[in-house]
Order: sequence, then structure tokens, then C-alpha cells
Amino acid sequence: MILINRLFERQTPHREAKSLYIFCEGAKREYQYFQYFREIDSRIKVEVNKLNPEENNSPKGLYDLAIASLHGDKSNFTLQQNDEVWLVLDTDPDKSNSREKQINQISANCLDKQNWFIVESNPCFEVWLFFHQNQKVEKFESDDICKSWKLKVNESFDGGFDSRRHPIFIEEAITNAEINYDSDENGRPSKGSTEVFKLAKSMFAVIKRKIRLVRSRL
Repeated sequence: MILINRLFERQTPHREAKSLYIFCEGAKREYQYFQYFREIDSRIKVEVNKLNPEENNSPKGLYDLAIASLHGDKSNFTLQQNDEVWLVLDTDPDKSNSREKQINQISANCLDKQNWFIVESNPCFEVWLFFHQNQKVEKFESDDICKSWKLKVNESFDGGFDSRRHPIFIEEAITNAEINYDSDENGRPSKGSTEVFKLAKSMFAVIKRKIRLVRSRL
């Protein structure tokens, strides 16, 4: 039986601990996944902002949300020197084919900011979830590749991917995703690749002792 979050004993923040602010497009799956780590250990503060379907669910909308949340007049956060801001995006194009242009602009904006990063999954976040259980990438030729990935993830985990349990395999996911990572001539992730392992490395650096302790008891 896989242990879930409540078996982790939360610790108070260390005064020198950095915070991670994670902004993701997903209204459910991405939010639930990162929420798992937010509940594990308060030494690292993960702020996940989910967008509802009626909101501006686009790369630019996500970037604007991050700016408003961290630098707006109503912001409740004060970024410290070592804090990191992560934008988690999908590569899957929209009907107007505007995502690529928006992502390119956001990437350029992040380069001008200290510790702002952008990570993509091609075509969808399920690619990252897939690597928690699988060592080799899958290839799909169907018209709806995202649907194929979602079905494959559900098939790969008993009962489907459960964000209350399966994120504990983050260390395997980092290794599998990095080994299988491939990019195109523009440095964008190829199909079946994800950059989320970069963000996961930053989170895991803080929580690895606790994750490994619980894993040793499985």
C-alpha cells in the first residue's frame, strides 16, 4: 500500500528556506498533483494557481496571473532573493495556433526576471505523470494525442493516476523524464517529452529526505 500525504509530518519553515511559486494551467489534475507536495513539508512553500475554464486559460493568461499574484497591488507575497517562480505549460496547440507565439514571448520575459522559469510538456501534463511509472516514452499517431496520453496514464496505474499517492514516485519520474527528454531545433520539447523534471528537481532537493524515508517503509 502506498502511503499518502497525511503520513508525512509537517515541519516549520527554516528561515533560509526558499519558496517555490508554481502557476499551472490545469484546473484539476495539475493543481492536485502539486498540491500533494505543498502538503508534505512547509519548509518549501508551493503556491499553485489553477485557472477555471471561464478564465483566460492561455500561456499569456497564466503569465499575467503570475505577475498579478506576485507583483500586483493586491499581492500577499513578497519574493525573497532565492525564491523561484515556475510556469507549467502544455505545448498542445490551440485552435488559433497562438500558443507557440505566446510561449516564446513568455520565455523571453522570464529570462529578464530573476529565478523565473517556464517548463513545458508536449503535448500535455500527462506525459510527466506517465514517467512516474514508465521508463520509456510512448509514441502515438492518433489525431487526439492528448486523449491518447490520458488513456495511457490511466492504464499505467492501478485505478489510474492518483494524486494522493503516486507523486511519491517523483524521483523515478525525474530520472525517466530526463533520460527520455528530447527537443526540436528551437529548444522546445519534442512529442512525448516534458521539462517538468527541472521543476521537480528543485522541489525534490528540499523534500528528498522525507520522501526517501517514507519510501523505505513501503
